[in-house]
Amino acid sequence: MKDKPSPKKKKNSRADWRRLFVAGLALLMVAALVLPLLGNLSGFANAATQSELKNQISGLKGDAADATARRKELEDQLKAIESDKAQALQRKQLLDQELYAIDAQLSNTQGQIDLYNALIAEQEAALAEAQAREDAAYARFCQRARSMEESGDISYWSVLFAANDFSDLLDRLAMVDLIMEYDNSVVEALVAARQAVETTLAELNTSKGELDEQKAVLDVQRAEQAAKVAEAQALFDELKTQADKAEALVAAQEAEEKAIATQIAKKEKELEELIRAANFTTGSGYYYPLPSSNTSITSKFGWRTHPLTKKPNNHTGIDIAAPKNTEIYAVQGGVVITSAYAPSSYGNYVVVSHGNGRTTLYAHMTSRAVSEGQVVSQGQVLGYVGMTGSASGNHLHLELKVNGVRQDPRDMFPGVNFSYPYG
Repeated sequence: MKDKPSPKKKKNSRADWRRLFVAGLALLMVAALVLPLLGNLSGFANAATQSELKNQISGLKGDAADATARRKELEDQLKAIESDKAQALQRKQLLDQELYAIDAQLSNTQGQIDLYNALIAEQEAALAEAQAREDAAYARFCQRARSMEESGDISYWSVLFAANDFSDLLDRLAMVDLIMEYDNSVVEALVAARQAVETTLAELNTSKGELDEQKAVLDVQRAEQAAKVAEAQALFDELKTQADKAEALVAAQEAEEKAIATQIAKKEKELEELIRAANFTTGSGYYYPLPSSNTSITSKFGWRTHPLTKKPNNHTGIDIAAPKNTEIYAVQGGVVITSAYAPSSYGNYVVVSHGNGRTTLYAHMTSRAVSEGQVVSQGQVLGYVGMTGSASGNHLHLELKVNGVRQDPRDMFPGVNFSYPYG
């Protein structure tokens, strides 16, 4: 005959079950509290990235203020000598410097726009996460409300008063304490999630407003640049009719081109890793950089008679005549290593690295359509034909370098039937 369990054993068994139940409930509640916390940690990671972007934007705004002050200084110097025709070369140099300053402003503003776009992307991702946390918190709240409704309007006191003895009362007290804590955490999590959504949305709207402001600034700066380019071009046309001044212009052009060649080599080295890692294909063969109807070469590669000085001069590329604002295409895919303005030589110009030591340069554009570091595909528009910088008519100046050595760009297009109106 089996022994009956003693009352003491039953009591201990009941107490053990209650403790297990309370422990299980506690684990569930810990999970309910930890999951939102993990979401908050994810939000913190986003916040850190947003903070870095905001710091970079602040830094660029400080640089923009310096560039504006530099432009003001140059404008004052120009006004002081604008009526003195004898100082035309000095005016040209000051105009060139001001164009450099405007280009720096444009690059700065475009940099801010790029950073704002990145910041907005981060904030949109953070908003999506905050909304997901709010949805999860609301679902937990609704689930808890349904659970209470299904079990009836139960008073916490009635749970305590239903205890069989003091030990049972202690167990029930611990359980009620945990339930009350859980109820509070559900509401608090919902309120916190809603606040996070509102805060992130407000920051996102602020960033979008500031982005629109910078886009407006960019439009103004581009208009200022166009006006200043026209002024510089008019002065250039005036100077090139005077032999002594023309010599000085050509010397400035050659010095600037030499400095740019050094900068291109430096930038190509700096962006070497980006070029290697960039996901681009060069494409098949070489794409002609202009519409097929534009095949008239007004100046060949190599030694020539300079159009201004009438002296022998080494031409670093080929000049292909084309109407103003004709699209200019990338001959191959690659990475833009330079997109800048050089007032004494190339004007608006773009340099693309195609990897394996090959680069192409496109100059005298009215405007550029790409920025430094951008990956471009074969045939993509890089800019538009113009006569900025040292140019006497609308054309594309095209250069090709292989391992740092200039080559005749015509070799890229063996099937093109070029014409030579000037021999």
